Amino acid sequence: MKTRTISITMILLLMFAGAGLAFSETSVVGKALSSDMSDFGAYGGWRIRNNRLYQQDTQEHLAKINFPAPQRGLMEYNFDVRYEAGGLSDRMGGFGIQLFVDDAHKGKSWGNGKSYLLWLNYDENPTYGKPGFRGQVYRSYSDTHMELLEGYDVALNPAVLTAENMQLKVPVKIQVNGNTGLVKVWDPSRPGTYVRFYLDEAPKSGKYISLRTNSLAVSFGNPEVTRK
Repeated sequence: MKTRTISITMILLLMFAGAGLAFSETSVVGKALSSDMSDFGAYGGWRIRNNRLYQQDTQEHLAKINFPAPQRGLMEYNFDVRYEAGGLSDRMGGFGIQLFVDDAHKGKSWGNGKSYLLWLNYDENPTYGKPGFRGQVYRSYSDTHMELLEGYDVALNPAVLTAENMQLKVPVKIQVNGNTGLVKVWDPSRPGTYVRFYLDEAPKSGKYISLRTNSLAVSFGNPEVTRK
């Protein structure tokens, strides 16, 4: 079976190489990178440092960055994520990945085209869903219309939210079958095990993916999108 892998890291490298920029922590280059990321479809404090992608704005609730990634059939998404800052003063914070996006919206938006958002969230006074540490699935219909799917708001064990764990690079592995809507999410605390569920509708195909955060600074590394 033919497998095609799209490396988000390579996309970023090509994008910034074309702009004549090197990865740097200097403020001048940082501002230039932010400008290019905005053109690419980013909102929030996104920056590349030491080959990791950071979202650094702990106040922004709708931080988002889009990546071109053709999707159809069985797709696999791999990356690692690490907590950097935020979520303490307002007792909330979340991150997730938006999949099978048909038309990515550049800039600030609640939804993001027609797509599904797989979301990990902690919120003591939520606007959507129940309080606490939750795994959620949102369905987006447009840049202004996105809904938390009924029955897709699942309580998670808050005992994993320790100071030690927040220093770790946590591996994320997700498979989504665009033809059937079957989703598998691997449990990083129990290697080889995963939870499975079906989306309310098979997404069929998409052109983009998006990484998103809410009131949280995190960094992402080693991202890959693979069609199986």
